[in-house]
Amino acid sequence: MKSKRLLAFLIMTIMLFMFPISSFAAEAEEEVDINAKEKFSIEECIEVALENNRLIKIKAEDYEKSKIERSEAKSLSDKIDKARDRLKGIPIYYVDALTPMERIKLEQGDMKVFSFEGVQGKDIAPRLKEAEELVAQKELELEKQNVRIEVERAYYNVLLAEDNIRNAEVQLDRSREQHKNAKVSYDNGIIAKDALLLAQTGLASAEQNLSTAKLKCSLAKMNLNKQMGRDLTAPLILTTRFTYEPQQLQDVQSMVDSALRLRPEVINVREMSEVASLNERLALKYYAENTYIYQKAKSDAQRAALGLKETEDAIAFAVRAAYINAQETAEKLDTVEKLKQQCAEAYRITELKYKYKTATTAELLEAQEKLNQAELAYTSAVFDYNVAVAELENWAGKGLE
Repeated sequence: MKSKRLLAFLIMTIMLFMFPISSFAAEAEEEVDINAKEKFSIEECIEVALENNRLIKIKAEDYEKSKIERSEAKSLSDKIDKARDRLKGIPIYYVDALTPMERIKLEQGDMKVFSFEGVQGKDIAPRLKEAEELVAQKELELEKQNVRIEVERAYYNVLLAEDNIRNAEVQLDRSREQHKNAKVSYDNGIIAKDALLLAQTGLASAEQNLSTAKLKCSLAKMNLNKQMGRDLTAPLILTTRFTYEPQQLQDVQSMVDSALRLRPEVINVREMSEVASLNERLALKYYAENTYIYQKAKSDAQRAALGLKETEDAIAFAVRAAYINAQETAEKLDTVEKLKQQCAEAYRITELKYKYKTATTAELLEAQEKLNQAELAYTSAVFDYNVAVAELENWAGKGLE
């Protein structure tokens, strides 16, 4: 008998620990997968960031809570209506005159004792919670858009840092070549020692620039890992390169109209303005115009209307400013692209001369450095353009439909 009990105890113990251990193992495996993966496209980075971003999770919880509060407000409003029906001919503003027994009956009906102002509130609360739910939903969508932009910015910063490393390596090769030539010339008595020291200084500076570029690249990768919710030092190889996708921008006024319709900042103030307007109408329904309650409600409604206009003007300005910035970055990109083509042609010619011994190694390295600098400026301009367009679309409410 004791053996059977011991066996049963062991089986129960194993069953109790199996599921938590399995769950922990699954979570650990998932975490390892996130940090073990090395290669990421920009779309994969955004997907991982959206899954792991804590602020998005908080906004999602706020949205779920707002739906619960809206349902609660509706339920409470319905209970008030039922309570008024039960009271039949007794005006709700005489509820304070009810006998203790009548109060007990009212409260036993899962109903609180409401004053006259509470009846007004029961009509406002559902509308207020409806507005808060809509705002919470839009804020969640906006936070997702913001995360996408921040991840894209961090991704391109890594690519820029990697290009900086390549450019620094070219500078270092050139400095080494110059130092080598300077040492030979100094040994042969062609140049003075100060020229050799100058070449040595240039070499040391190039080595320092390369070291700094590598450190900045490490920092850029840590920032991208942070945006994705990975370990800061997790391995990271980017597969998406810079792309230039020229876009035909919409009419700026249509983008302003879209922003005024979809941006959470405007929706929030507009919804609160409508609630304040409803409160004013209800106050006038239950109170005279000369009462303090109505006068305060009227003042709140007027202030809310002014706040709405101020917010609309601010959003319209932000959209127009983002539109101008997108146009400016597009023009800059066009100029830098032509410069890159010019440097590419100059490098091609210098390379041909080098093959035929009519150009030195230093001249070839110099042409290559200029080309790399032009390519770096081009990738930076592409980054600025892509981010500017993304920010413009974000201000216009893209993704918030």
